[in-house]
Amino acid sequence: MAEDTNDKPAALPQFGFSGDATGPEFEFWREEMCRRVLVADVVPINSGPIHCRFIAAPLPRVSVIRYDGTPAHFVSQGITTEFAMVLPSGSPMQLAIGGRTLDLGASDVGLADSLVGGADVAIHDRGPLKSMFIDRKALLELCPDADDHVARPLGVNPALASLLSQYHDIVMRTAASLDAQTRAAMAQHLIDLVALALGANRDAAAVSRDRGLAAARFEAIKADILARISDSGLSLTQVAQRHRASPRYVQMLFERAGTTFSEFVLEQRLLYAHRLLRSSPNSGRKISDIAHMAGFGDVSYFHRAFRKRFGATPSDVRG
Repeated sequence: MAEDTNDKPAALPQFGFSGDATGPEFEFWREEMCRRVLVADVVPINSGPIHCRFIAAPLPRVSVIRYDGTPAHFVSQGITTEFAMVLPSGSPMQLAIGGRTLDLGASDVGLADSLVGGADVAIHDRGPLKSMFIDRKALLELCPDADDHVARPLGVNPALASLLSQYHDIVMRTAASLDAQTRAAMAQHLIDLVALALGANRDAAAVSRDRGLAAARFEAIKADILARISDSGLSLTQVAQRHRASPRYVQMLFERAGTTFSEFVLEQRLLYAHRLLRSSPNSGRKISDIAHMAGFGDVSYFHRAFRKRFGATPSDVRG
């Protein structure tokens, strides 16, 4: 299920079904889309209509999948060779593989094996179900005993489990607009995090921790900043506290990316202001209002920074 091309995707693939779970229309969808595309059978748990949607973010060696909808079993056809990691999504689930059954709480992580025909992942409410299909060789290189963790309690640190779930969401939001090199990096970060969750050997864990954990935390921190970009009081200390890190560690993550916390915040605020100025619904707003909406407390500073960044005044951009 992993991506086979380096071409940039136009949009994330998605498919779904809404209607009676019996009859030719459902069976056609189940055969053509589920068994052939998803390479898994979908079996509704309850009687009556089924309503569901799958979204896939294909990356090199990893496919990130989200399911929303009717409670269902997802049964492997035993055709592909990937490992499947089920992530926390706020919904209890159950893995049944090779005679073993594992109940997962709403914040638990579990490993499945799509190579095993009949391997079953069941979600008993409307979800969502977050999962990742990971290239077998790539994961075994970091965690040679990955097979031993299939359908067994993993005891993953809750913070790491939450980080995996957050990174899953980030991939879903951004993968379609990223270039091939960035998608490859994101895929490696996900593999590293999964290896850490499974308890990679000491050398592999050291590599994975430095490469994957830091990258995932950095993405989560940037997403947090963007969500609060309108807050003029946004500070490095606040962000660090929310992510249970030291301000120096957060600053170090930005330095590794070739920038600083302040430079990143300023750039994102300027880009946001630029979008607001060019947006028709904001055509009647004052420039000072736009500045405040973008998180600038000092309008004069906003004008200077805007002109330096875009080579034009805010009024020019609006015109």
